[in-house]
Parts: sequence; structure tokens; C-alpha cells
Amino acid sequence: QVGHIRAERDILVEADSLWVVKMFYSFQDKLNLYLIMEFLPGGDMMTLLMKKDTLTEEETQFYIAETVLAIDSIHQLGFIHRDIKPDNLLLDSKGHVKLSDFGLCTGLKKAHRTEFYRNLNHSLPSDFTFQNMNSKRKAETWKRNRRQLAFSTVGTPDYIAPEVFMQTGYNKLCDWWSLGVIVYEMLIGYPPFCSETPQETYKKVMNWKETLTFPPEVPISDKAKDLILRFCCEWEHRIGASGVEEIKSNPFFEGVDWEHIRERPAAISIEIKSIDDTSNFDEFPESDILKPTVAASNHPETDYKNKDWVFINYTYKRFEGLTARGAIPSYMKAGK
Repeated sequence: QVGHIRAERDILVEADSLWVVKMFYSFQDKLNLYLIMEFLPGGDMMTLLMKKDTLTEEETQFYIAETVLAIDSIHQLGFIHRDIKPDNLLLDSKGHVKLSDFGLCTGLKKAHRTEFYRNLNHSLPSDFTFQNMNSKRKAETWKRNRRQLAFSTVGTPDYIAPEVFMQTGYNKLCDWWSLGVIVYEMLIGYPPFCSETPQETYKKVMNWKETLTFPPEVPISDKAKDLILRFCCEWEHRIGASGVEEIKSNPFFEGVDWEHIRERPAAISIEIKSIDDTSNFDEFPESDILKPTVAASNHPETDYKNKDWVFINYTYKRFEGLTARGAIPSYMKAGK
């Protein structure tokens, strides 16, 4: 966990990009580490998908194109995100995508949840009840379970590439697999490997050649199908292996103005009522973060000194954060 925390701070400092959530400050006291982040009032893609059920192919093209550019921006820095999922695709005040949550970034840190699933066998899934549901019932079941999975310490394996679960190594192409799963979810209403339990989902991911299917009652274009299958395949054959231009030239993205996409109106407009409007986010349970912690007096000074070396130079201030006081965009002011 120490490695994940430090990695997130370091990446947020380095990734000064329109496609990445901005960090303004990082600092610490004797008990806690703090990151002061940019607030994006548009919510996240998970909440948007739960409201909309499915997106049109035009809407999907827009959000996936922006996410391609966001993922590529961190790949260019030499990082692998490893946790691409709708929860981590945030929307700014104009509805454009920004990437967040870099706690698992880089291939150097082990994810707790991948270790958990790795101990399971790879046998074919046996949740026949779920398999026999029609698409509408699957989508309803997925939405019902989705909130719980978002807060689970183990998380959901729905978006994780099979090679990440293996001990044979992986590279940045694992992020493109995750994006393929998101394309499927946007168009179909649920991800391709969802099941009643995370364990069954894991088995479906590991047996993707048999379990990656398209429900006939939810028609999607051949272009969309092809893109999903180009993302969700063996890593050595995966689109993006030759670079991001291979993805951008896929027929699904025909007509996308890659150079100016962030300047055009978003596919779905976002309504912002005030600077602190959180209505575009799902309801979250109360956090334990503000509850009283063990008194500092119970921690000998030597405890802090033994841990401090890990977080040397953790404190950071981004210059524009110091000068942005009062610079609230007019469209975010109350009453506008």
C-alpha cells in the first residue's frame, strides 16, 4: 500500500495533462497523507452509465476516443494504469473525460485484488442462472450489484486483462483490454464477463475465448464488434501493440477530430448548478477518514521517524494552484 500511495502522488506530479485529474497540493502530518485534487463536477462514467443504461454508438465513440487519448498520455510517460474502469473516468464541468486513480499505476506494484483472484482455479464458470438471463435482466442485476463492487476491498475483476492475473508478465496493452470491456458495457448495458459473484467473473475473464459473446437482442454495428474484439484478445494481437495510431485509425473512430475533440461539445451535456454541485455523482457511504483516529500521543516519536523516510519530499505545490484564488469559471458560479 505504501508503494501505491507514493506512486499515485509521483504520477500526479509528473502527468501535467488535460487528460489527467490535476493535483494541486500534497502534504502530510504525523498520522495522514493528503492529496488536494481538482474537483470535477461532471461526475464519473460509472454514474452516467447507471443513469443512461446504454449509450448510442455516437456517444460511445466520443467517450472512448477521449479515453484513448487519456490512456495514451500516461503511456507516453512510461506508466501503465492497470485500473481502467468507468469509476476512474471522471467528467469535467463541460462533460469531457479525465483519468483518475493512479494507486495501481506502473507494473512495479502488486494489486491486492489480483493476488486474491490469482489463488482461484481457472475452471469454466458455473453460474448458469446468470447465463440464462436475457440482456435486460443481466443489466438490472449488474446495476444492482455495481455499487457494492465499487466499495469492495477486493473490487471487481470485470475490467482486468487476463494476463494481469497471470504471473507471466504484462505490459501497457492491458489498459486497452480494459477499454474494450468499457466499450461493450456502454453499448450492451453490462460488461461481457459480469456474473453473480466476482469469483465467477474472474473465471469468465480467464476463459474469455468461450465467454466473450454478444447478445442477439442488443444489436450493435460490426464496427463496434470489431473494435471490442480487437481490444479483448491475446495481448500480442491486441490493437495498440503498434502504437496509438493503430487504434485511432480503426473504422469505429471514423470522423473523430482527434486534434480538437476536447474543444467540441461533449456527447452528453452536463448541468452544473454551483461550484460545489455534487449531484452528478452517485451517493457514497460515509467515509471513516474524518472519524477520530488513535491519539497521536499513543504513537512514540520513533514510530514517525521510522516511517518518514518513505515519504521524503512527499509535499508538493503546483504553482497555478497558488494563484487560482477567485478564478471560478462563470459557468460554475451559483445561479448561472
